Amino acid sequence: MSDGFKLGNGKDFYHQQFPETKYLVDGFLECKTFSILSGETGIGKSLIAHQIGIALSGGLDEILGFSISKKRRVLYFNFELSMQEFNKRHKLIANGLGCMDDLEKFQFNIVGKGRGIFQDNWGRIKETVKENDRFDLIIVDNLYASTNGDDEKNFQLKLILHDIFDVAGIHDSGILIVNHHRKHPEEDPLSINMIRGGSNLVNAAHSVIQLGRSLQDKEMRYLKVTKSRGASEYLLKPLGLMFDDTTLLFENTWDFDETYHLSRTNNIQDNILYNLPDQFSSKEFVKEVASNGLNTKTSYNWLKDLKEKGHIDKIAHGRYVKKSN
Repeated sequence: MSDGFKLGNGKDFYHQQFPETKYLVDGFLECKTFSILSGETGIGKSLIAHQIGIALSGGLDEILGFSISKKRRVLYFNFELSMQEFNKRHKLIANGLGCMDDLEKFQFNIVGKGRGIFQDNWGRIKETVKENDRFDLIIVDNLYASTNGDDEKNFQLKLILHDIFDVAGIHDSGILIVNHHRKHPEEDPLSINMIRGGSNLVNAAHSVIQLGRSLQDKEMRYLKVTKSRGASEYLLKPLGLMFDDTTLLFENTWDFDETYHLSRTNNIQDNILYNLPDQFSSKEFVKEVASNGLNTKTSYNWLKDLKEKGHIDKIAHGRYVKKSN
């Protein structure tokens, strides 16, 4: 027969004091919690995870514009790249962040040719964590490749989640799982419904960070915290990210208009906006549309559409301005 639960009373609990939320990365990634970093293939999930790991272990005071309070021990489980590829990435990111001489607190798994991909690696992950001193953050890149279980089925996902929380509980570490998005229309704003895996995955996570891509600027990505039990001030606020392919680093540009960046314009609309001055009249717009063989009705439909999608603003009756996003 199992033991019953120990009970507390509401009055004592009301007067009980708990410590304030502590962050590994301020307002972004909390200590001792399970977090997910998710996005489509090739968008830079692993690069950002690696960037965060090096910044924390290298004693930087910020990463992606978010403050870091102190140096941390980080363990990075790589199930995607060969050691040669991982080494090349590691050097570029460390050099870009200026941490090349202070990387002792960044640990990683050494893998062979097979890399253990699509095998049940969680038993080995547990033993590795048990055999070492406490890590503040354990990064697993990625969920899909770290297991042979079907992470889309809630029954099997519960077993994987049990392993995740077992690993976190060994030394009370934070866990960051890199994960993928399901296929979805490119124009859809980031939401937790896109995340690969059964609903139990998102429900179990303390925080969820998602990455998306601008349809207006090929170099622009964006980040959005779509779940935060710690009530992050950045919850549901899209933040722009510019990528530097020479350093493999992302820079937070902060402002990101999701409506504008996820909208599509056709080639004719792009040319019309390009040919118009920054401020223009509806009459000028109609004339420019007509020069492409289209009628007045199309002109006014496009004016309305471009305004709704954030490409232009109406500043007065019959007067518009192009928006710079």
